[in-house]
Amino acid sequence: MTPPRRFRAGRFLDAAAVHAAADANPRLRRFMRTVAGHSEAGDVRSRRLMEHLIRRIIDDVGDLHLGNAVSRLERIAVLRENIAAILDHVLDGGTLPEGVRVETLGEYFDQLNTEMRELSRPREGIVGDAPLRLADDAAQYADSLLREFEAGGGTGGRHTEPAAVVTDAFRAMPADRQAALRRAAELEPQALWRAVAAESEAGKRAALADLETRLGSRLTPDELGRLRTAVDDLGRARNRGLQVSQARLAEALARIADPELRAVVAGGDVWLTQQLALHNPEALATLWRRFRDRGGRADDGPGFRAYLRHDMVTYGRGVLGEYTAAFSLSSIELFLKGPDANVKVAGTDLVGIGHDGWVWLVDDKSHRATSVGGVSALTDNLVANLRRDAADFRDAITRLQRDDPGFTPDPRILDAISRMEDAAAEIDRINRRGSAATRPARISRALEERRLRLRVTSAAGEVREITQALRDLGLAVEPTGAPVPLPPTGGR
Repeated sequence: MTPPRRFRAGRFLDAAAVHAAADANPRLRRFMRTVAGHSEAGDVRSRRLMEHLIRRIIDDVGDLHLGNAVSRLERIAVLRENIAAILDHVLDGGTLPEGVRVETLGEYFDQLNTEMRELSRPREGIVGDAPLRLADDAAQYADSLLREFEAGGGTGGRHTEPAAVVTDAFRAMPADRQAALRRAAELEPQALWRAVAAESEAGKRAALADLETRLGSRLTPDELGRLRTAVDDLGRARNRGLQVSQARLAEALARIADPELRAVVAGGDVWLTQQLALHNPEALATLWRRFRDRGGRADDGPGFRAYLRHDMVTYGRGVLGEYTAAFSLSSIELFLKGPDANVKVAGTDLVGIGHDGWVWLVDDKSHRATSVGGVSALTDNLVANLRRDAADFRDAITRLQRDDPGFTPDPRILDAISRMEDAAAEIDRINRRGSAATRPARISRALEERRLRLRVTSAAGEVREITQALRDLGLAVEPTGAPVPLPPTGGR
């Protein structure tokens, strides 16, 4: 018997997200207070235990869901192969394979429809209408969680609470700030820790306000002022200790040749800037050069962090957009150019052949604007992109034929490449000759005659329309990324 597959989804959770979820739930907060009250380690142990429980439960629920999803995908693959084998046999001129009835094909399609439908319904896909049970015996399950935690499995997933770092930061404080912290810890220990452990500025402001409300008039205004500064100091030390040890940070700084960038990283954001320095210093140096080339100041650490975050968000949106568009464009039967992670490389994003033989040239605009007024990949640079893509496709065929002398290219692909080359030559001629006023109509006609379509997708954005000038060139918006409605089933 094959053991159940383990995916361990919980290990990918960020500690800050786990703690924020626990802090936001009143029942979990009460649980942590109860644990802290019965433990010598107090609040630190209760938070570690809560993080361990959340990670383990997500591990187990994830195993149920992902294991079920993988099994369904395997069944879907078998059904598709069976259907394809039957259809290929018939399309080649034969009758139904021996032993296969017409009803069998219908049953396969019904099973495929059911599996696809259940795949899109996560909870129903796991357990149907039954209660979600992680174990046969709840007490044994709870006992296993605690034994794992006590054995060292609850050290905080990817992060442990940096108690030594926080202690060092406390010892480095002036005596009056230490006194303010001690006083607050005596009166409101949980509220004080929530303020120190807050992961965002908004969370820290809310936790400090709650702490000051709880303390009331038991601290003087001067003591409260020193307390705020001390909480800031401890919070920064804790955040830094959670993600970057001093030894690792020193190693990362030693690899940075630019002294100005080194200074920005040393005093920079622990969650983003320093992580990039640790894990991808080459990308950090490249982004720093771009930031400076665009006028960023050498001492503007917050500005560089904002630039990094914007670059990462827009890059991620572009990658998601291309892949989502590729899987959503059902009219495309065969991709000559598929999605990839190089979203900043100039050119078309996708090139495919539709079931009707038309060639699709696709540019994804996964940004927040609702209207697109320029698609340079399919307008100003269309001729160059057509020629580059066609040349890349021919080079790929040449490599395949060199590696496998028996390889025969699909005639549809050769025809599509030829049409792309013809279109590039004709549009180049149109751009150099004739009236500019009639140019869009002539380009649109040249594309249509060669059965080429220009499409704009917005799989991870809000684009719903394009300008009239783009429509005149034959472009259209192709909605992708939206939920696909399922046919009514009439019950399970």
